[in-house]
Amino acid sequence: MNAMRLAQTLASNPFFQFAKLGTVNKNSEEHVQLGFDSFLKNHIGTLHAGALFTAAQADAKVRLLQALALHSHGWKIATYTSRISYKRPAKGPVWIHTAAPTIDFDNRVAHTVSTLNNEANEPLAELHIQFTLLQGEQ
Repeated sequence: MNAMRLAQTLASNPFFQFAKLGTVNKNSEEHVQLGFDSFLKNHIGTLHAGALFTAAQADAKVRLLQALALHSHGWKIATYTSRISYKRPAKGPVWIHTAAPTIDFDNRVAHTVSTLNNEANEPLAELHIQFTLLQGEQ
């Protein structure tokens, strides 16, 4: 992902600023990173599930918007459904890897899969999102 585009997206959203989402370079690519701040922790001292979900959703949406921008037909996100599977608690900073979106323009849907990883690159959770797309001024 383009580091400047990612930074602009994160800076443009008040919640992302509040959550202090940042970026980290992994495998020569920029990724969203969620820090291990005290206000993001739950009652047992790990990162709150909602914070993890929000960070992964932000990364998935940015990646899809970048992919849609490559098409000159004015595609937009209308709605989405998602499911997340948590594998283990987040006991430190988390970075997110979202695979390239799968886009089906004929059926007006896109799919993303985001993996949330700890600093040791171990997967902590996986988020699947199905986006419904609109074209043009609809």
